[in-house]
Amino acid sequence: MVRSRSQKAVEKRVQRFLADYDAQWRAAAPAFERRDPASGHRDAFEAWGARTARVREEHFTADTTEEFRSFGRPPEYGVAVERIVRSEVVGEKAYVLTEVFSHPLDMFHEFTLVPQGGEWRIRAIAQHFEDPALPFASADVVQDALAGTAVDAPWDPMPAAQSRLDEQRNFTDRAVSSAKGETTEARVNPVGTLVTRSGALAVLDFGYDNDDARPLAHRVPPGSYPVERVTAFGRNAAVRVRFSDRMPVAWHPASLPGSGHVIGVDAGCACIVDYPAYAQMTRRAKAEAFDDFLRTPHPVAFEVPLGDGDGDVGVAAESGYGDGSYPVYWGVDEAGKIVQLVVDFLVLAAEDDDGVLVHL
Repeated sequence: MVRSRSQKAVEKRVQRFLADYDAQWRAAAPAFERRDPASGHRDAFEAWGARTARVREEHFTADTTEEFRSFGRPPEYGVAVERIVRSEVVGEKAYVLTEVFSHPLDMFHEFTLVPQGGEWRIRAIAQHFEDPALPFASADVVQDALAGTAVDAPWDPMPAAQSRLDEQRNFTDRAVSSAKGETTEARVNPVGTLVTRSGALAVLDFGYDNDDARPLAHRVPPGSYPVERVTAFGRNAAVRVRFSDRMPVAWHPASLPGSGHVIGVDAGCACIVDYPAYAQMTRRAKAEAFDDFLRTPHPVAFEVPLGDGDGDVGVAAESGYGDGSYPVYWGVDEAGKIVQLVVDFLVLAAEDDDGVLVHL
């Protein structure tokens, strides 16, 4: 295959980084072997931090989120553990894929590069266990998952401990005092628009791979819907999609087919997305979207183009106090029609004396 001049340039940049990282790792390794047990890794890690800072300054953009804090055996990057397998230049971005041959599983690093100061520099590195240019899920997998959804799916019962939550109060501008005496202003503001062509939504950790996505049991009419969040104590307290201007009169668990309505978050960010579009994003597109999350000022909430980027749009939001488990609810009007979907990060909720959650 004939490579373009730009492809050769980006591969050379990545190869130089791999060689530099390898050299710094080899120079730092002896300090981790002979460290003073009384001081632990402190001195060795300080030296490692200084070495990797020079590597970052030499090869990366100023806004990179890569930090190289850890030191392991074998090294995470470098010519001793990986080789370049392909590259491509797409407009003002370039991608270089390496195969990590030291890993027991099929593992790859994809380097994203952008032009800066007249040269290509690395902006981000993503880890993958499949080809990042391919979708997460096949059309057959998506259709099988959609088979368990319906506009008239039965409602699961609301757990007693959550039965007194009032999401209308949660999304009300007001002054709030916590049990610890902290005060804050709860404020509701728009964060974007959810666009779904299928009406099948998924709510999950934005840091999970998209092949972990599963649709909620209930479907909504396809369309474009405003998304709002409420902030308090400098955090996202909850996020909601409004499918109608009508007010909800009842709340039901927004459950997965045959499963629960509480999502686990391990990356500090949750998302509400069109399920088929999200499941069929490429791993590259997802990695770039998550990198955008890492760069966004706190508390984060932003739109995420899905699938082929030509239609569906999801919303991702930093999850309250971070990692944890958060309930999701459908709000229905007096006719039983869905008018809201809420992800409650429980920032404005507390347990009463009976262990029942109530909003402050």
